[in-house]
Amino acid sequence: MLPEPPRRDRPRNRSTATSVIIGALIATFGLTLLANNLGWADMRSVMRQFWPFALVVFGVASLFNERPGATFWGLVLIVAGLWLYATQRDWIHVPFWAVFGPTLLVLLGGTVVWRSMSAPPKPSSEPNAYINTFAIMSGSEHKPSLPFHGANIGAVMGGVKLDLTGAEMNGDTATIDVFAVMGGIEIFAPRDWEVTSKVVAFMGASVDKRRPAQPTTRKTLIVRGFVLMGGVEIKD
Repeated sequence: MLPEPPRRDRPRNRSTATSVIIGALIATFGLTLLANNLGWADMRSVMRQFWPFALVVFGVASLFNERPGATFWGLVLIVAGLWLYATQRDWIHVPFWAVFGPTLLVLLGGTVVWRSMSAPPKPSSEPNAYINTFAIMSGSEHKPSLPFHGANIGAVMGGVKLDLTGAEMNGDTATIDVFAVMGGIEIFAPRDWEVTSKVVAFMGASVDKRRPAQPTTRKTLIVRGFVLMGGVEIKD
């Protein structure tokens, strides 16, 4: 008989750990419902303490997620859960959302100012090679044909369309910074470009609708930024 090949343990990655944490949370909630139905516990008092615990668990699960921005929002959920628990215990008398909401608006406003003041300078030899546009309650459309250096796109209650299907990339890598609040951004990339999305979305979406890039891809387009109650679509 031939010796059996050595067994290989299944590698555990971050997504597996996240699934285990979320599954354990769902099982705990089910046990709580079962105890309430059997008369072993009062559902109202248990649920009052369950939500802060659930937020902390979801926050910990987000820390194991590899998606862009998952670590930040994981920390937000953890702080929110601990803050709610402290409020229930009368350790803190200020509601979490009374602080988080205004703070989020301050950060968004500061981001808009920072992006407008820190935009990279346009090359003097090719002034149109870098796209810098910001649409507020309006729309704009750009289709550059010169060697493309990058873009800085913002949309607040508006829309921006950037068509790069006829553009040539200057170098092997270009970066597009996006910022959308209740607005939409459309980016059309050539089929022979590899697109890497690093967009963080909160109550919004970042969708890559492109077909797989060609095997001979040598150009890389990086799309990064933040979306709040808006959307970013990458197409070909």
